[in-house]
Amino acid sequence: MARCERIMMEWWAGRTITTNGGCRQHRSGIVSYPQECHPMNPLKIALLLFLITLGFGLAAQEDVPGAKDHPLLSRYPGSHIAWYQTKKYVAYDLATGPITRYRHIEDRQEVAGQLYRIYYEIEGAPAEISIDEVYADYLRAFERAGATILNQGLRPKGNDFGGSQWVGVALAPQSPPNSPSSKLFAGTSSSGGKFALAGRIDRPTGPVYVAIYGERHSNKLVNYLVDIIETKDAELGKVSLNPEYIMRELTERGTVSVYGIKFAYDSAEILPDSEETLKQIAAFLKANPGIKLYVVGHTDNQGEFSYNHRLSQRRAAATVKALEDRHGIASGRLLSEGVAFLAPKATNKTEEGRALNRRVELVLRP
Repeated sequence: MARCERIMMEWWAGRTITTNGGCRQHRSGIVSYPQECHPMNPLKIALLLFLITLGFGLAAQEDVPGAKDHPLLSRYPGSHIAWYQTKKYVAYDLATGPITRYRHIEDRQEVAGQLYRIYYEIEGAPAEISIDEVYADYLRAFERAGATILNQGLRPKGNDFGGSQWVGVALAPQSPPNSPSSKLFAGTSSSGGKFALAGRIDRPTGPVYVAIYGERHSNKLVNYLVDIIETKDAELGKVSLNPEYIMRELTERGTVSVYGIKFAYDSAEILPDSEETLKQIAAFLKANPGIKLYVVGHTDNQGEFSYNHRLSQRRAAATVKALEDRHGIASGRLLSEGVAFLAPKATNKTEEGRALNRRVELVLRP
């Protein structure tokens, strides 16, 4: 390569150099040439300018402002962060099994804690980047970290873990509709397969759950979402449910929303940490013997209506039974009913909204 050609290529790389012939490149982008450098073939000049322009186009894109990799897991080489979100405390619905009936995944668990959502994109054709390699590299990272693999899938069928239909059911409801990560639900005609990984890493401070969903979105793009949940307990005790609060809400609104009655996932089993809330409701009823209530179960809109309707009825009935059997409330004062997701308090498009919609309500009876 002639001295001046070498200078232009090194200028593209951003270096300050001085060749044996005296051609000098400064970081300002100014190149000074000695006399013998000037007679360059015009065709070579055009070619070099094309390469320079192409090189700038291929340069790695920058991450969105404020984004960063999670310390637990680095990015695949060549990736950039196109969307980033973190929340202090979220109840995350982690699906680990296939679709078993219409828009329903039986094997799933709710894990709660600090959430990190990092959506990456890699620009490159199939000959340059393979989803098989991305998947294999993250699987190896899981194994090296001693993770318990909850499920894994490479190029799965539609309803299987990680498949096209599965991703929409498992992930779309808890993803912002306008975020770049929504690309995961709509590959182009030149898309080339999907993958998914879910695992748990046990630490002294509590387990960390990691879920990765990826695909070859098009002939030019591979994209993947990394969700990391560092489990922890919520900071409770900031709002209290006491007899005075219940009376005020019933007097002013005719109803009071109760969030302290916790149920096992997909079940009407009342969890032990619900006891304090049940005691407060019982104390209110004993202090106001003339009041009768409907106990109404509510769910979010995940799954079929008929299924959620039955679940909300069972949870309301379990609440009434607990108050009667364990706290001495007379039979007949409380009537149970369930309405599934017919009366939401917030949008079901976000996890925060769905958490508000999963509740028990006490409603005044005439």
